[in-house]
Amino acid sequence: MATLYKTTQSRFWFARYHDGTGKRVSRSTKTESKREAKVIAAGFESEARKETAKAERDNGIPVMIKRTVEMAALELQQGTLTLQRGEELIRQMYQAARPDDTGTNFRRFSGEWLDAKEKTTEATTWRSYCDAVKTATASLGKKAEGPLREISVGDMERLQTELGRKRRGKTVNYYFSVIRRILESAVQKDFITKNPAKPVASVGQGDSRKRAPFTAAEVERILAHVTDAEWVGLILLAVYSGLRCGDLLRLTSDNVVENKLQIQAHKGAKKSGDVLEIPLTAECSAWLEGRAGDLFPEIKKRKPTAVSSRFKSFMKKAKVANTVVLAAGDPPVVAFRSFHSLRHSFSSWMAEAGVPSEVRRRLTGHRSDSVHARYTHYDKALVAAVDSLPRLRTPDLGRV
Repeated sequence: MATLYKTTQSRFWFARYHDGTGKRVSRSTKTESKREAKVIAAGFESEARKETAKAERDNGIPVMIKRTVEMAALELQQGTLTLQRGEELIRQMYQAARPDDTGTNFRRFSGEWLDAKEKTTEATTWRSYCDAVKTATASLGKKAEGPLREISVGDMERLQTELGRKRRGKTVNYYFSVIRRILESAVQKDFITKNPAKPVASVGQGDSRKRAPFTAAEVERILAHVTDAEWVGLILLAVYSGLRCGDLLRLTSDNVVENKLQIQAHKGAKKSGDVLEIPLTAECSAWLEGRAGDLFPEIKKRKPTAVSSRFKSFMKKAKVANTVVLAAGDPPVVAFRSFHSLRHSFSSWMAEAGVPSEVRRRLTGHRSDSVHARYTHYDKALVAAVDSLPRLRTPDLGRV
């Protein structure tokens, strides 16, 4: 830090400071005010250091880079130089050579990644990407605003731990895979040299929720408490076609061909592009008669969470439990039920009726037996008495 002094030969204050090379320098501030002299002295010191640094860059390797290379050589000689330490030293040299280059940060890069994905991704999927990025940004804190290269494996492990406190294993792995993809994109674009999320292993998914189907009587009770025509059709098509809610809300009258639904599956890269043909039941055909354009124009305006909440309200009014105990124990094995359980019901009822697995898989769009098995729930009594399978009564469509 610069100091001030006076001589008997001048009325002005003099500044004594060190330049960028450590050399001691004295210079007149040409002012009699000590307060002004302090400001001028600080400026002298800052200017001298900038000029020295510029001269070093112009003449060759800056002092900082020289010292870093010497440090690397010493550690190599001592046998303590690791790959990770070498990368750290290289980053130090880069920062010394380009002090003004802070690089991009996670918030900015992930925002640009999301902007690009919005144009090519389904709305529900894109929103899940946004949720993952929002969670990661909060976890990174100040590091989300700093250089992307400063994000470490430890930061990613902490993110995974924080995700696991509020979410199931399957969701944790999904969110984390989104962040891993974003950082891998940064590697491909040379913003960082390695992906800090890559070494972090996936968590176990044993905590993922089990799903249970509805009985025919339960679906009839739910329908009895629905007073909206669109919701009657949505529930009927869900339980009689096995389509996911997202696929159902995209349906238009153009998807109805003769007595079939024809749709292109959107869930998952493996099934994307597959065309499903699902025969329509008499109940569905009756509801579809005379409808044109979007089949569910009002419901599709709602957020996915709102659609799920509305269906749960129908379940509550109908006194249909949202959980069922599959096996007693401590703790018991509990399965959850929601709108998606209508898809489970579709698959399970077909299995109980003896429909071959390959036919069920074709109708539901499942590619593997392992996935399809999660949707097939056998009731021993029904398996033993196929002839007594329950059948849904046609809802009173005229009342809605």
